[in-house]
Amino acid sequence: MNGRVYVFGSINTDLVVYVERLPAPGETVSGGRFEQFSGGKGANQAVAAARAGAQVEMHGCLGDDAFGRERLASLQAAGVSTAGVKLLPGAASGIAQIAVDKAGENTIAVAPGANLAFDGSCVDIPAARDGERPASLFQNEVPQAATESLIVRAKAAGHLVIWNLAPTMTREPGSGTLAAVDYLVCNRNELAAVTGSTASEASTMDTADIERRALVLLGRGVKHLVVTLGGRGSLLAEPGRILRQDAFPVESVDTVGAGDCFCGVLAASLAAGLPVPAALRRASAAAALSTTRRGAQDSMPTAAEVDAFLAARG
Repeated sequence: MNGRVYVFGSINTDLVVYVERLPAPGETVSGGRFEQFSGGKGANQAVAAARAGAQVEMHGCLGDDAFGRERLASLQAAGVSTAGVKLLPGAASGIAQIAVDKAGENTIAVAPGANLAFDGSCVDIPAARDGERPASLFQNEVPQAATESLIVRAKAAGHLVIWNLAPTMTREPGSGTLAAVDYLVCNRNELAAVTGSTASEASTMDTADIERRALVLLGRGVKHLVVTLGGRGSLLAEPGRILRQDAFPVESVDTVGAGDCFCGVLAASLAAGLPVPAALRRASAAAALSTTRRGAQDSMPTAAEVDAFLAARG
């Protein structure tokens, strides 16, 4: 599978503690094991797309420190072009502190550091060439103004625009931005936020409510909405059609990066020209595989692994 994917977003180092259970507020849980991984939603998605077979170029910011130099090297080792990554003198690279329990659930706290300096003003977005439609992939861990500006520019350049609304944004996106998005990807919390509700309301959403909110976003110009539903799979809404993709049952050990894996493989699949149902199925399979391994970028499967996984399931 080939195709070009441009990723605009965050690059972090994940500092992970594996514990029996997640601590309650104010509580210390000891006895955990520590590991360090490459992370950041943008970088995670870039690595997932590269392992899925896409030609990937990453755009973002790192501090000119030990973490920054390590992340630059790890992206390059994963086959991601870092021509668009800036090392900023005097800035600290982004880090995430993550706790993972025995069921694979996690809590995450992020210090974005150099990611907040990404403004996109110097980013060159090449026009789509004849016979191809590259994908531009965005998230919400760099300044929203930069993301929205680049989304509009990517659309004007003829790119397929995919925006993952994670983590949940605090400011409503502009109508022009949503109209430039081909695929808006979110979970229930993010869907609640972008349609004007709270996280507490997200927990009570049923399928009918999700579909109703999807229609609201389609009415605001979004071409396709993908809602990830964890163990319930995912739902794709587009004008005139609702498509559901079941989750693949696996023995999960770590869900960190699963959503990023889904987005990266979805972008790679669509850039390669796969039909939407096949791209959705492939992204779901890759995300399931990623939860069977620890870490974010380290857990991203290769195209061959996804092929074998799907072949075994008919």
